Amino acid sequence: MQYDSTNLPQAVKDFLEEIFGNEELCDAFYDCDIEIYDGEWVKDIEEDEAWLEDLMGPGESTYEDLKPFARDGTGALWVVINDELIGYIGTEGECGIVAKNINEFFNIVAVYRGCLADIWSVDVLESEEAFLEAAGEPEENEVFDDFIKKHGFTKDLKDVYKMIISGMTTEPFFIHKATDDDYVDSYSLVGSDDGQEALEDLISRLSK
Repeated sequence: MQYDSTNLPQAVKDFLEEIFGNEELCDAFYDCDIEIYDGEWVKDIEEDEAWLEDLMGPGESTYEDLKPFARDGTGALWVVINDELIGYIGTEGECGIVAKNINEFFNIVAVYRGCLADIWSVDVLESEEAFLEAAGEPEENEVFDDFIKKHGFTKDLKDVYKMIISGMTTEPFFIHKATDDDYVDSYSLVGSDDGQEALEDLISRLSK
C-alpha cells in the first residue's frame, strides 16, 4: 500500500489510499486546492527535518506533532496535528487548525467543493447566515456525492459550518512562535498579519 511506510495515522492513510487510487476523486480534491501525492512524497517530507522552518522560519509551535499529508498550489501544507486535528501551514506566515479530525476535514471539502481559504474570514464565519450566503449552492459533482455517501458524511451545509467553526476555534490555537528577530510569530488563517487578533475577534462575535 502507498502509505504503509509513513508515520501518518491509519485513518489518514486509508483516505489517502482511496483518493490517490481514484484519478477522478484525486482531481476533484485538486480542484479544491488539495493536492494528494504518493507515499514516497509523504515519506520525503517526514525525513526532511527542515520542512517546518522552510515554511515558517525558525520557531516553536504550540503543537509539536505535525505530520504533512497533502499540499496546495502555493506550496502550503495540510498537516495532521497530534494524530487527530487537521491543520494548515501557509507560505506567508499563517497557520491554524481547520478541522477536528480527518473525517470532518474531508466532509467539509467534499460538501463545500471550493478552496477553503475563500471562506477563512471573520465576516464569512461570524454567523451561519453569512457562511451559507458565501458558500452558495454546491456545484453538482457525482464523484464527491459518491465519496460522501460511502463515508456517511453529512451534506447539510449547516452541519458543515459547525464543523468548520469547531475546528478553527480549537484551543490552544496552533501558533508558530518565532525564535529569531528576523521573523515574526504566525498569524491566524482568518487574519492578515495581525497575529491571533482576527481569530479572537471571530470567537468574540460567535459568543454574542
